[in-house]
Amino acid sequence: MQAFVGTSGWYYEWNEEKSLDWFVRNSKLNAVELNASFYRFPSPNTIKNWSVKGAGLRWSVKAHMSVTHKHQFNERAFEIWNNFRERFEPLDPLIDFYLFQTPPKFKDIGKVLDFAKATGLGKRFALEIRNRDVLGDEWLCEAIVEKVTPVSVDSPDFRDRIFPGKIVYLRMHGREGWYCYAYSGKEMRETAGKILEEGPEKAYVYFNNDHNMLKNARVMLDIMNELST
Repeated sequence: MQAFVGTSGWYYEWNEEKSLDWFVRNSKLNAVELNASFYRFPSPNTIKNWSVKGAGLRWSVKAHMSVTHKHQFNERAFEIWNNFRERFEPLDPLIDFYLFQTPPKFKDIGKVLDFAKATGLGKRFALEIRNRDVLGDEWLCEAIVEKVTPVSVDSPDFRDRIFPGKIVYLRMHGREGWYCYAYSGKEMRETAGKILEEGPEKAYVYFNNDHNMLKNARVMLDIMNELST
């Protein structure tokens, strides 16, 4: 199994220069999840620079909120998506996933899967469901697994559920509180074991727990590499 571990962004206090350069030089990680793209379209020059400086990383890029939250996968959302995808073309060879996160009250999974099919991304379409009812519907979850890459989540609301498949994509948000939690070595080893039990060819784990994300991600990558050899 190939293991890729990263943080959900790099502009945090642990990054001494608040830069991708520093992250590449010092993180000791092999992946990164771009969350800033959810809030704004980066400039073309910025993306081109990332494609050079971040060439040694595998990327996941979060789709803009206007696609997933404002227009919620309708025709206008698809137009915006096409502009978004075109903007990221210089970085695309490094992007293993485009991450689409649904609003908490959103339940129309058929609409999302139709949208996903139209993008032509296949398994590069990573879908994070935030609705409890959908996550509790086994039939819907099976449909998601078949069509796209489902995002497994470790959070106060959804604890450590690993979707099966050749690819596992897991976001670590924290357990006792969102974004402000330090995972213990035991917790990460247990999670890594659950991932390996599914027998994926590749596993991507991203830490989104702010202050502790870099430290946790480094340990998790070591654990994943140890257990998968």
